[in-house]
Amino acid sequence: SAGSGPTLGRNCSSLSLNLHSTSWLVDCAEGTQIQLQRASNVTPGRISKVFITHLHVDHCFGILPFMNTAMSSASNPGKPSRLDNVVRLEFYGPSGLRQMIRTNLKLTQMSLLGKYAAHELLFDNEPTFTNEETELHSNEVPGQDIRIGPDGLWHNIEDSEGFTIDAGPIVHRVTSLGYVFNEKPTFHIGLAYLRMLDDLNPLILPRGVSRARALLSTLADNENPQPVTLQDGSIIYPPPRELAGRKLVILGDTSDPSAMIPISQDADVLVHESTNAWIPASLSKNQSTLMTPEEVQAKAISRGHATPGMAGQFAATIRAKALYLNHFGVK
Repeated sequence: SAGSGPTLGRNCSSLSLNLHSTSWLVDCAEGTQIQLQRASNVTPGRISKVFITHLHVDHCFGILPFMNTAMSSASNPGKPSRLDNVVRLEFYGPSGLRQMIRTNLKLTQMSLLGKYAAHELLFDNEPTFTNEETELHSNEVPGQDIRIGPDGLWHNIEDSEGFTIDAGPIVHRVTSLGYVFNEKPTFHIGLAYLRMLDDLNPLILPRGVSRARALLSTLADNENPQPVTLQDGSIIYPPPRELAGRKLVILGDTSDPSAMIPISQDADVLVHESTNAWIPASLSKNQSTLMTPEEVQAKAISRGHATPGMAGQFAATIRAKALYLNHFGVK
């Protein structure tokens, strides 16, 4: 993605996590809908949550156009009355997100289908934006005020779709957040377990169950696996959770994400910004602005940003298996 503003070849920040039954966005800059139209594996109607890292315009000014599409009748086929009170979208982000969405919706008099909620991640003494009924937008339901923990992190801000989500503050010119998406361990159902089910006497299966493998929906449910009692009193226990879940660390703009270290260790994927990069003289178009690598890094830090080297250092610190860079500066 592009940093600060779009270019002819890149749009600003937005990243989609495509899960089994839904998709989540991290940031929603201008141009997000254009990218969604180009994508083959995600549509506005499939997206249910949006995680905003900070309130600079190149990370959040696509929210209202996206809402206009995602919360329209075209993206939600069926009778509109059925969706009047359904929470269609949930937003997570720093203080001010709720007011930004609410104010712009009121000013633009946008007509939406369904409800939305804006949850804010707050520091200890940070004021809240009201959830009073008289202040809510007509399509808004009260959001959560999620206070930072004693360790300086936000734990378990969301638990759904087989993931738990943590967050932490990172250094930038304004409040900026990083998110950690922790996939829960999943079941590995081996042949021996399947054979055990297949060998069960059909006469002792629970009433209404004709095939033993149908019990897997209960035994191997990722959210809440439960043992099954058969009619003869014997109990079938869930298979062991043998496949470790994945960890995705996605950072907003930052010159120092070190506060995230405790919750980012051994990440499978790290997404880190790289606004400024040293360009050797042989590749530079403007010889008059040549800088040393040290000068480039100092410039990045002074503006709350990072270089590829800084991203690599953080990736090494948390032992990330893969590093993806985004937020490239225009130069």
